[in-house]
Amino acid sequence: MGVEFKHQCPHCLSIAAGFRTHDYWHNQLGSTRAYLIARCGVCDKGIILDVQNKNGTTIADPTQYSYSFQDNLRIISCWPEVQVTIPADLPGNVANFYTQGLENLAGARWDAAGAMFRKTLDVATKIIAPSEKNLTLYKRIEKLVSDNLLTEAMGAWSHEIRIDGNDAVHDEDPETEDDAGALQKFCEAFLTYAFSLPSMVLRNREKRDAGENP
Repeated sequence: MGVEFKHQCPHCLSIAAGFRTHDYWHNQLGSTRAYLIARCGVCDKGIILDVQNKNGTTIADPTQYSYSFQDNLRIISCWPEVQVTIPADLPGNVANFYTQGLENLAGARWDAAGAMFRKTLDVATKIIAPSEKNLTLYKRIEKLVSDNLLTEAMGAWSHEIRIDGNDAVHDEDPETEDDAGALQKFCEAFLTYAFSLPSMVLRNREKRDAGENP
């Protein structure tokens, strides 16, 4: 019994996690508003929602009655908020794969996180050097370093992502939390260097040129 609904979990970052309401109380602004305490069906952690009845009537006890959350209630705010921070100026598909890695990391799915961070690197290097996309990831990284598109340090970082990502897919031993966390840091640094910093430099240069030549 009780109202169930789907919502992105701010803890495990599952996009459409199933939540069940466990407690509630009416807002001091009136009975058409209420606070709901609900628990994620994926990670078992809780959230608090500030909701309003779309029909302008009193919100019935969501722990005792079953009714459609979507049809009856509108979310005003959620605590804690969903926070997914990614490097700026990433191509859409790179941002998507990296975000999936973060979601798997938050959900304690270490092997899946490692695999997605490796995929992020694979796609990112193909965008940086589209003419080399038919090379293996190892050879592509080496070519980027030799062409001075990556520093030697960034190349070494890239190989860390590649090797750990391969282990996540093929190794018999499961990835650990430390493995996946280190992989995320390597990936974040690579994306910042490869996409965020060049975009920042370009924007600053455009602003300077605009100031010099109004």
